[in-house]
Amino acid sequence: MKVVLGLNALGIGGTESYTFTVAEHLDRLAHEAAIYSPELGPGLEVARERGLTVIGPDELGQGFDVALVQDAAVAYELAEHGADTRSVFVGHSEYFDPQLPPGLPGVVDTMVVLNDRVERRLRAFAGDHEVVRLRQPIDTERFLSPGPLPERPRRALVLSNNIVADRMAMLEEACREVGLELVRAGGAGRQTNDPREALAAADVVIGYGRGILEAMACGRAAFVYDWAGGDGWVTADTYPAIEADGFGGRGDTVLDPGALIDALGRYHRSMGPVNRDFVVAHHRANVHVQQLIEIFERLASPPARPEAPLTDMARLVRLEWRARAEVHGLRVENARLHGELHATGEALASAREEALRERDKRADEAAKIRRAYEATLSWRLTSLLRRVGGLLRAPFR
Repeated sequence: MKVVLGLNALGIGGTESYTFTVAEHLDRLAHEAAIYSPELGPGLEVARERGLTVIGPDELGQGFDVALVQDAAVAYELAEHGADTRSVFVGHSEYFDPQLPPGLPGVVDTMVVLNDRVERRLRAFAGDHEVVRLRQPIDTERFLSPGPLPERPRRALVLSNNIVADRMAMLEEACREVGLELVRAGGAGRQTNDPREALAAADVVIGYGRGILEAMACGRAAFVYDWAGGDGWVTADTYPAIEADGFGGRGDTVLDPGALIDALGRYHRSMGPVNRDFVVAHHRANVHVQQLIEIFERLASPPARPEAPLTDMARLVRLEWRARAEVHGLRVENARLHGELHATGEALASAREEALRERDKRADEAAKIRRAYEATLSWRLTSLLRRVGGLLRAPFR
């Protein structure tokens, strides 16, 4: 079976990690897998390092049997190029519109979701689409435990591209309180092509989504907390609800600074093997790809594609994607500048206070010198002469 895996941008993130994992396991089952993305980024190097095939627009007409698409833009584009290709849409987000399925009927044949939250969103779409609930796949042969967790944790890793400054400040304070060194991977200037080394060096991993599952596969204690909020530790009791939410930190738990400190203090070394067991039992990539193949094989021949300018619609969705990316970048930059402005204001206030303290110190020292001089014998003996001199000068003032 020839499968093309389409996504709008080939960067570094959860969607790309999913794509690489599925492509590798399709190859292992002797299916021909190729990745297509119109906007190539740092993920291209990762794909090549892992021996995966990446194709360009001129190679889309090579008679693929199935297109596994992950956003509306490539869904439209691949439908235009492969009229006889069956199309399966994988939903990764319920809020980022460019990653939601196409609105036109006949562009995709069925939908796959990886958590209950996205499933509810996709089932609310107009039309009669089949929606299949699977689980987020992790390569349990690639992500392995480097060893047991310590009795007391020493290092916490924030693995995220998204966490914002105010939440990071809360985490830093909480980690100081419980004696954890806090390091970060992901986000501007900190992105990594392969998080395994950073995961192996940590006892606790803080983040959301696939990053949490990768940490669990490595036998690390996993704490769900990111830009949208937090659910705390993944444990045998919390796993069902956290998995249903896609490890997104959007449950009923609200972690204020005190609750965050208390929660981090409830670490236990047994979290490592329990987390690994959950991933092996429910999230193995080979099982996920076998389920995808079952979906591919039972799809009927695709219906006629809609009479619509699909290429132009793909372009419009892509423009929206770029605009949203630019807005996100501006928000991040704005937050950074606000942080720098706040830090500069605090530094200026501190410098002013220091200058005032130095002035007062020098005034005190001058007053002490004067009092010491006035207490000398020579000052006292000449005081009468100074008074007389003052009286003689008075008429001339």
